[in-house]
Amino acid sequence: MDLQRIKALIDLLAQSPLAEIELIEGDDKVRLVKTPGGRAGSAGITTASTPLAGPQAESLAPVPVASSGPAESDTHVIEAPMFGVVHLTPAPGEAPFVRVGDTVAQGQVLCTIEAMKMFNSIESEVAGTVLAILVNAGDEVESAQPLFRIGR
Repeated sequence: MDLQRIKALIDLLAQSPLAEIELIEGDDKVRLVKTPGGRAGSAGITTASTPLAGPQAESLAPVPVASSGPAESDTHVIEAPMFGVVHLTPAPGEAPFVRVGDTVAQGQVLCTIEAMKMFNSIESEVAGTVLAILVNAGDEVESAQPLFRIGR
């Protein structure tokens, strides 16, 4: 697949409400995923191109990383394990599970994701400080979508 076509797909994704695009042409596969945290006026987009038979992905365009805050090695991103609706409070009208700046312990509940009328607790995988909440209450999230950034 030629670079011009991939660039056109990146522009298309950046200007659309879509979260991701996947295109398969013969043995080539390109998957573009819009990620939160892009600079104002631009979308953070991860791209990968792989042959269907090959296990390794070649990065074509790195995702921009904000330089403010702790170094990347000092942060941990908590991702959604499933598709569903995010709930940041235990019940309507109650205080949120966590706020930015809160110190959390490993295993502490950060939010719940409602999927098929079941509420699944999402726990912190590390102890640290909540640096960012990357979703809003009621947002629909996809599997592997970043939810929280925890600083260690």
